[in-house]
Order: sequence, then structure tokens, then C-alpha cells
Amino acid sequence: MKKLSFLSKMGKAIVVFASTLVFSAFMSGGDNTAQRFKDAAMNLDKTRHTLINEYDYWPKCGIRVTGSHLASLISLNELQQMLPCPLYVSGPHHDGQWDLNNEATFGHYNPEAIEYLAGLAQRVVSDKKFVKMSKPLIDNYLYRQMHIMMVIHDALYDGTYSQKERERIFNTSVETKGWEFDDYDAGFYLNRLRLDDDSYVFSNISYRFLHFWARRWADGTIDPFYQGLSTIFKAYYPEYEYSAERYLIPDDEWFEEGGYEEEVYVVIDGSELRLRLGPSTSADTFKWGDGSNRHPKVGERFLYLSEEGDFYQIDFHGHALWVSKKFTHLE
Repeated sequence: MKKLSFLSKMGKAIVVFASTLVFSAFMSGGDNTAQRFKDAAMNLDKTRHTLINEYDYWPKCGIRVTGSHLASLISLNELQQMLPCPLYVSGPHHDGQWDLNNEATFGHYNPEAIEYLAGLAQRVVSDKKFVKMSKPLIDNYLYRQMHIMMVIHDALYDGTYSQKERERIFNTSVETKGWEFDDYDAGFYLNRLRLDDDSYVFSNISYRFLHFWARRWADGTIDPFYQGLSTIFKAYYPEYEYSAERYLIPDDEWFEEGGYEEEVYVVIDGSELRLRLGPSTSADTFKWGDGSNRHPKVGERFLYLSEEGDFYQIDFHGHALWVSKKFTHLE
């Protein structure tokens, strides 16, 4: 069976790590370096989409678009110069540039570098004045991404899965060329998440965060990375406490939990219709693992979620995707 992917140019290089590296670094306690990154933090409302050709959802976006925006605040080259050791031990990132389109490998981070950043994060979040000053920006631009990362990690380590089961999930993820895989047979369920602000996260976002954690497991940085992330997140959101009942929503509860009083469906009228990640003809298409576009069949019906401009948003087997109104109708 073909595996699914969400990107026209897949790459196992995960630039999103820049998001927390940047966030950790600007919280660092090293005088000029700390101030440089604190200044960057206070400019989260002035970022640019710089590194990838993917529809720009910022700030309620996925892992790659987040990294693309945060890279406009500080470059890889600048970040590396501020670390006491190499950031990567192997991977496709060279000459101060992140390579997002590499299909053969992904960046393996240096555990020493991540431990260093985690320690800096711990020292700087003790600066309550800075936390208070920067919280409105974190709320608007990084809360959602950090929250998803916390929930995905905690869902994997809350005791539901044995170490053997978790490692099988991680191995399957690392071996997958794209950004998504089907693994419901083991009861691994991240199809839909609910966050503390009562917003929802579909699997085309959550699986990308799963891949990120799998790759951090593979390169040996998952523990220090989570230490740094949780230190940051709980400094801003101390009320967070994981429970599967709170954050994971099974299919049979989705409609009730999602608040759908009356189901409306989008019916496919056109053949070879493209499924897109955003409401635009320039948005990336939903693809198989071999890079070919996946198309719904004429006559298929999918739950209507929303609409914007010339597009309907549909629930395509747990993925929030967009289809053209021109080749569909509501029912």
C-alpha cells in the first residue's frame, strides 16, 4: 500500500527544530547573546516566510512553516556561532543553510548542543519579567506549536505504550519517506487532538510533529529536547498537565466533541481533483509517498469543515484539506 506525504518537495531535514532552538537561545543567560535572542523573541510579529515553498499558515501552522518563519529572526550560521559545540553531527545542513528538500537524510543534532540549550532555557525562564513581557507574543505565535509538541510527546510516554511498541512506532516513522504513516493497527491514535484553548489539530499537522520526535529519538536528543521544551512551555503555561482523555479524541466522539449540530458534506464532482493543504492554487497538494498527487473519487462525500474564497475545507479521512468549489457541491 502506498504511503502518504504532504509535501511536493519532501525532506527529512526538520527545520522546525530551529523554532525551539531559537526560542531556547533567546532565553539564554549570556549577556549580549541573551539580549540578541530576547530581541528576536520580541519580533515574532515581524517574521517572514523564507525557506520553503509551502502555503503560509503562520501563526496557526505546522512544523515546517514555523521553522521557516523563525529562521528569518536568526540564521543557522548565527545560531551556530553562539553555541560552544557543533549543532549537528551529521545531515544535509551545510554552509549556514538549512536544506529542507533533502529526501535522503535528515539532520542529526548534537546531544551536547541540545543539553546546552536546555540548560540555558532553565536559567532564563526564571526571569519572570521577561516571561511576562514576551507572553502575548508567545500566545499568538508559538503557543499552538509548542502545545502540539508537548501533547504528542506525552501521549507516547504516558504509559499507554510499552517501550517496544513506542520504538516500533518511532522506527516506522523514521523509515517513512514522507510526513505521515498509517499505524492504527497498534492503537496509536493521533488522528485528532484538542488543545487547551479548545481548538483542534488534524492528523496532517500532528503526524509531522510525531515524525519530529521520532527523529529526535533516532539521533539521541529526545530527552534533552523535551526537557528544554517543557521548561519553556510550563514557564508560560504552568496549568498544563497531560491526560489522554483531555487531548486525544477518538473518531466516534469527534462529531459530538467538535460541536457539529448538523453534518454538511462536500461532494466531489470532478475527476483528478487536487487536495490542497491551503485555500489557494499555490498551496501544496496532498501526495502519495512516491510524489504523485492523491485524488478523491467522483461522487465521494466528505465532511464540510469550513470555506475560504473559492475553496471548501473537508475532513479527508482525518486530514483537514481544501478542494475547489468549482468541482464540488454541498449536500
